[in-house]
Amino acid sequence: MHKTRRPLARIAPVVAAALAALVLVACSAAGRTPSPTPVPTILPGPTGGPFGVAELRLVLIDELGPRWYCDPDEYPVPRGPEQERAIEAWSEMQAENELLRAIAKRLSIDPDSEVTDAQKLAIYQQWKVAVSLELQLVGDGLYRFDYLARPAPGGTEGKRTAGLINDAGAITKEQEAAVGEPMCPICLARGTLIDTPNGPVAVERLRVGDPMWTVDRQGRHVAGTVIARGSTRAPQDHAVIRLQLEDGRAVTASPGHPLADDRLIGDLRVGDLVDGSPLTGVTRVPYPGGETFDLVASGETGFYLAGGIPLGSTIDQAD
Repeated sequence: MHKTRRPLARIAPVVAAALAALVLVACSAAGRTPSPTPVPTILPGPTGGPFGVAELRLVLIDELGPRWYCDPDEYPVPRGPEQERAIEAWSEMQAENELLRAIAKRLSIDPDSEVTDAQKLAIYQQWKVAVSLELQLVGDGLYRFDYLARPAPGGTEGKRTAGLINDAGAITKEQEAAVGEPMCPICLARGTLIDTPNGPVAVERLRVGDPMWTVDRQGRHVAGTVIARGSTRAPQDHAVIRLQLEDGRAVTASPGHPLADDRLIGDLRVGDLVDGSPLTGVTRVPYPGGETFDLVASGETGFYLAGGIPLGSTIDQAD
């Protein structure tokens, strides 16, 4: 969701209360996810196993259809030509060596030779889909998955399949259901500590009217209150970014969440300055927290402090 920032001090209490009620579904467009219907179906795996996790991700995409997911190049806003993103992400793809080699093999590309920009793009287009798919080890060579495939041409609902895949690539479909588009949260992780005059408070515990610290246009920390809050349920494969600053401050949020200077957390790299301190760690981790959360503070900017780091809000603010 694209945010708009307007002065909030002028909002009367009754308007703020109405805003709070309206943003309970903020942070992303909600997709409908009915309870899956059991479908005890077994698909045999391809020959040539056993396979590692990287190859199993590709097998699932082959068998279950094009993946419907939160494309990091499209949300929360488009991020420029895909070719440029592929070049920028090359070192990250190299770090995922097993997956890089599995995709390169399929494309008849030698990753140990000089890889052209066009080849990097071809790998990237498959890599970003596969890396978004989480497999949970539940037994010896057995993994659990939750997969959402895109709608058929002309359709509006995708197909969500949950089940198991073994290291031979055999898939057991345990549940299947038609569902709406995936939710793409851009909010804070559960447990993120928000700075308040009464000490740090977990974001999910704050309510409209609670005290909190905010930031004025000169960057000074001033007392304020929560005038709006929102939450949304994250998909099972959602991942968040943990930022670690050299001065000890840290925060964990979705890649699309903005800092106070409008940069997105997912765009930051080690060495970048955040509120005057260099970043020493930028770590992508799976998110098992269910919901993600966001706030709007009273005052000139709507900014708030999470772990001492000034953040913007993803919640649209009404006049």
